[in-house]
Amino acid sequence: MDEDQPLNTDSFAEMLSGGGDNEQTEQSDSQNADDAQEAGDGTDQTDGNDAGDDAQDGGDDNVEAGEEGQDEQPKTDSPAAFLELEINGEKVKLSADEAKNGYLRQQDYTQKAQRLAQERQEWNQHVARQAAEVQQFSQEIGQLNNIDAALREYQAVDWAALREDDPVSYAAHMADFQATKAQRGEVERGIIQKQQSLTAAQQQAQQETIARQAQEAQAHMATLVPGFGKEHIAQMNELGYKSGFTQAELKGVTDKRMLEVLWKASQFDKQQNTTQKAIKAVSALPTKAAKAAPAAKPAAQLHIEKQTRRLDQTGSVKDFAAALGMIKR
Repeated sequence: MDEDQPLNTDSFAEMLSGGGDNEQTEQSDSQNADDAQEAGDGTDQTDGNDAGDDAQDGGDDNVEAGEEGQDEQPKTDSPAAFLELEINGEKVKLSADEAKNGYLRQQDYTQKAQRLAQERQEWNQHVARQAAEVQQFSQEIGQLNNIDAALREYQAVDWAALREDDPVSYAAHMADFQATKAQRGEVERGIIQKQQSLTAAQQQAQQETIARQAQEAQAHMATLVPGFGKEHIAQMNELGYKSGFTQAELKGVTDKRMLEVLWKASQFDKQQNTTQKAIKAVSALPTKAAKAAPAAKPAAQLHIEKQTRRLDQTGSVKDFAAALGMIKR
């Protein structure tokens, strides 16, 4: 084996296995040589055979250990646990977790970019449609103004005199006048229909915006307040009515930020009401009268008690006579 070549599990097992075979060969040569010697040397031969068998068994065990080692997964800090990539011309090593997190971030960014691009495309299409409608609307308004200008010219015509003086011209101008009036009616109806259609589209877009904001607000409030539902909305409405909002105004609130502020304000108001009720309940409790201080004992009684304690301590006739004298007084 080349000494410069790194030693791995397979080569180490092969080395051990080959070493066992060499020892077995040497044991066989020793046995042939010992056959020519005396019978007493047979014991040494048996010991040599046992040693050769042990060496061979050890080589087999090491081979099995090497094969088991190959099945083990690479450790976290081993080179196999890292991916070597080239990013911006620089080679970096990333662990499996780092590569996974990077992929997830890239995927999230891609999805957001695609969604933004789709929304931008839809908005551009909406703007283009609005511009086309406005352009067509302005053209029809201009056409209506031209028709009105033509009809104003007919206001100066004396139809009765024209019919008497030139019946043929009267008939031609009257037909043109009636056709112009009919054309004006058609253009006016078209403009009204477009106005109604534009108003309906705007109302629908506004309703869709309100519905989307309501969904976002509902999800936001569900995250902020677990189990958010009708009971919580009732508390918010109660505070809104108390603050002067109408039902229509509260119904039109769909901004999640305003709803969050309204919810927090309702909880603060609820806490304040609870505090005020507790203060009133405590204030309504009857006050307990203070205990009167014990009356002070007379000085004579204090002297008698003092003399009595002294008599208990001394037991003398003199102290007894003194105490008796105090009692007589």
